[in-house]
Amino acid sequence: MRKIYTYYNNGECPVSLFFDKAKEKIRKKFLFQLEYIRDNGNVLCEPYVKHFSIEKYRRLYEIRVKADGTMVRIIFYEQENEIFLLHAFYKKDKKDTEKALKTSLKLLTSISENNKINKQYVRDVGENLHPLFNFKNRKLGGN
Repeated sequence: MRKIYTYYNNGECPVSLFFDKAKEKIRKKFLFQLEYIRDNGNVLCEPYVKHFSIEKYRRLYEIRVKADGTMVRIIFYEQENEIFLLHAFYKKDKKDTEKALKTSLKLLTSISENNKINKQYVRDVGENLHPLFNFKNRKLGGN
């Protein structure tokens, strides 16, 4: 099993907060796809995951969710069987992806040292994804 981590900023998880506001079908599909990528037996490839081939974004992937005519993307970084969820956004046009990639790369650079993620900026989702992504407003106090 791959471990899944989420980025936290000032005790809040931006990816979870994004999904708090998403439609139910999108949330369910997101959870299904997280379970899919968590399984080491599943290759990180389309249709659920896209690996970016542009040189400066080559370290990043995106989870691709489409439901109710809405496209959602979650940018993540993978290293040594660990997935780090960085940024979620609604994809309306190509510019949205470029902006999200820039944001994610900047974030990844700020939380990593010597090409390793500094674990003080992330939280392990654990075995069960549903408590973290139960889509209620959550904050972590210094944890």
